[in-house]
Amino acid sequence: MELQQYISLVAELRHIAEARSLSILGEPDVAADVGSEVLLRLWERQTQLSDHADELKRYADRMAKNLTLNILRHRRRHPLLRIFQHGDDAEENVDDIPDIPSQHTPQTYVEDKETGHIVANAMKRLPYNWRKIVEMREQEGMSYAEIATLLGTSESSCRGVMSKARQRLIQLINKTI
Repeated sequence: MELQQYISLVAELRHIAEARSLSILGEPDVAADVGSEVLLRLWERQTQLSDHADELKRYADRMAKNLTLNILRHRRRHPLLRIFQHGDDAEENVDDIPDIPSQHTPQTYVEDKETGHIVANAMKRLPYNWRKIVEMREQEGMSYAEIATLLGTSESSCRGVMSKARQRLIQLINKTI
């Protein structure tokens, strides 16, 4: 494919990749990252690509789908990452991932149970107010505004405490693992 032809398709390819990722994940930030990754990979293969625009668009769509599914697989394999996701809908249901077979084995059950114990022990070692903010945010699904209202503080203060608590949890978990 010629350089000028590729450049003329970049905006449309990005849109296709981001739309596919957004339809699977529903996270605009991740969709933008997937779109960038698709364009980067296409650029690396630019000399090997077909001159047919429709074929290239299908290829970008398939690549975006595969990259997005890889992200979901990674999240499933690493349940600790769910704690550290930012955003109001951090409790996404990864059990409904398309095209991925269920992997409920005794080993994964034990690993999930151990992970839960590691996180619970790390939570116990947090200062009381930090722990309560994490619980309100992650377990009860409260917004920062709701937490701030309950605690009589500012929303930015709650965000700051949550950030510090997440960093401390990462440190505590890394020491345990």
